[in-house]
Amino acid sequence: MFEELLDKLPKKLASFQPYPSASCREKWQDSIDPQMRERILKEAATYMDYSFPPIPATLFMDFCRTGNRVRFEDVYFTRRNVLNLLVLAECLEYKGRFLDGIINGIFALCEESAWQLPAHNSYIRDTPQSILPDATRPLMDLFACETACQLSVIEYLLKDSLDSVSPAICRRIESELSFRIFTPYLTQDFWWMGYNGQSTNNWTIWCTQNVLIAAFLGTEKKLPDEKLLSIVSKAAYSIDRFLESYKNDGCCTEGAQYYRHAGLCLLNAMDILSVVSDGVYGRLFTEQKIKNIAEFIVKVHISGDYYFNFADCATKAGLPGVREFLFGKACGSPRLMKFAAEGWKSIYDKGGIPYVGKSTETLNLYYHLQELFNAKEMLGFGAADAVGSSSGMGGSFLLNSAFSDTGLYISRCPSYQLAVKAGNNDDSHNHNDVGSFILFKEGAPFIIDIGVETYSKKTFSPDRYEIWTMQSLFHNVTNFCRQNSEGKQLFQQLPGKEYKAEVLAYKAEPDGMSISMELKDAYDSRAGVGSYVRQIIHAPDSGLIVTDRVAATAGTQPFLCLMTAVKPELVQKEAGKLVFSLSTATANAKSQGNAGPQKRGEIPLKAEIRLTGSDLDAFTCEEYPVTDPRLQQSWSGSLYRLKINYTTSIKAVFA
Repeated sequence: MFEELLDKLPKKLASFQPYPSASCREKWQDSIDPQMRERILKEAATYMDYSFPPIPATLFMDFCRTGNRVRFEDVYFTRRNVLNLLVLAECLEYKGRFLDGIINGIFALCEESAWQLPAHNSYIRDTPQSILPDATRPLMDLFACETACQLSVIEYLLKDSLDSVSPAICRRIESELSFRIFTPYLTQDFWWMGYNGQSTNNWTIWCTQNVLIAAFLGTEKKLPDEKLLSIVSKAAYSIDRFLESYKNDGCCTEGAQYYRHAGLCLLNAMDILSVVSDGVYGRLFTEQKIKNIAEFIVKVHISGDYYFNFADCATKAGLPGVREFLFGKACGSPRLMKFAAEGWKSIYDKGGIPYVGKSTETLNLYYHLQELFNAKEMLGFGAADAVGSSSGMGGSFLLNSAFSDTGLYISRCPSYQLAVKAGNNDDSHNHNDVGSFILFKEGAPFIIDIGVETYSKKTFSPDRYEIWTMQSLFHNVTNFCRQNSEGKQLFQQLPGKEYKAEVLAYKAEPDGMSISMELKDAYDSRAGVGSYVRQIIHAPDSGLIVTDRVAATAGTQPFLCLMTAVKPELVQKEAGKLVFSLSTATANAKSQGNAGPQKRGEIPLKAEIRLTGSDLDAFTCEEYPVTDPRLQQSWSGSLYRLKINYTTSIKAVFA
């Protein structure tokens, strides 16, 4: 798609100047929302005397020694986020008050031995990381490219002010960009570029976007025309490989959080290429596959900041903002623009929009420019601008969304919101969850996907599936136990493309759906499972009905696992029947001594699980306290796992 247009490029590529530099005072004074200006200057004033913390070699070595990513990354990301804030404040005020801090930040970054994270410090994919970086051999990972983008934006915005102090500042930036980014990009083939059959993921487009910003942003060209053309050619190749990793349905198998590092990075890469090519690439925004990628985020949204989350995605994946708005605008999707504008305004109205943090969410300085210079349009964007879309961000423009190429099926009615995962266990950031489902009731979590704990060395290692959140034992599917000479042996799903679901039937109704799947191939053949068929029926009058039917060899015990964020209380037990009640009010009353307010603004849940089947002879309800910081962003208190033994069939009604 992108490579095909290379022969149509002009011989001289244009520069990229989407937003004004700080010296264009009229635009910085008139175009920025006053409340955002006030918030930035107020927050920046608290960092006037900020001392950029050092990054000693031992802190870089900490990851290889302990497996902990957080200690290094807290320092690394905070340095960059504070620098961003100081830059934005100086651009808004333009009195030189923040310049010394900015210069300290620029030199702090330029003097780092390497820009890559310790967790990414290997030159060959999926190989052990080196304990220290090789400063003579730059490595381009996600955050080396992010740093290049950041320094390039700073130079573009404040070159006049920095040169008035010393021209050596911008020369230092340009030297580091040349050595750490442009030279290795043009002379080496990193795995994420997609060469030699390497599979691609969010790295591909995330890195490519930032290289393009670093190369083209500015009033003066940083590189000769022939090198810029080579960068475009290499970027076009990588973007095509990235798009090949997507099905035509546009589904991001990495989930809503990674959409922001994948689909939204595609937006910016395409925008830059369109501008520098004098519109050659702009026509691709009309491609249906591109529009499907853009609208994915709306289709997996549930309510508030809740999303249907599979793989490593969290269920609370954040509210949308300016990039979703601009993607909708570029692709001609008013519904995406409305979704983004309403989500962003809900943050704005509460005084949010933070500029400093320890995460990647506030790291990209270019994204902040996009937000500042498009805020007024988003604030003025109303329902009349989004003809045909739903009313309110919490609604959905589609009751059913079938990503049939990928194997993700979504169904909604006013009371229940459902997502079903088919596909296989070879997604990027994969969990072994074929056949699992997520159910919300009136916007509240009912049957959940846990998400993933804080990333560590083990997360992306051969031992990944030893982590509990990755296992089918902690997803909403049947697993198996088999008695042998060595005792009982558990059989759960295995990772890999061959461990998959076969969709037997799918039917979408105006306000519901039904799907049946054969899931036996998702399990180790030694489990003795000849057939495992799951049927799911979503009907507004009946809630959700899930029926599992198993044919297995003698000695194989199936058991259904169900994950919840509220403790299931047994209210009825008789032959072949179990009934559990789930109530947020009950849970709070037990923990607080009364039925007081919901924890952390939770949506109240009052629900029931009714189970019938062949010999429901045993069940357990296990509690898992949420102690991990990343999980705590979505869940509070404890999570629970119901395990119910049966013989050949079990029917669960969720109401």
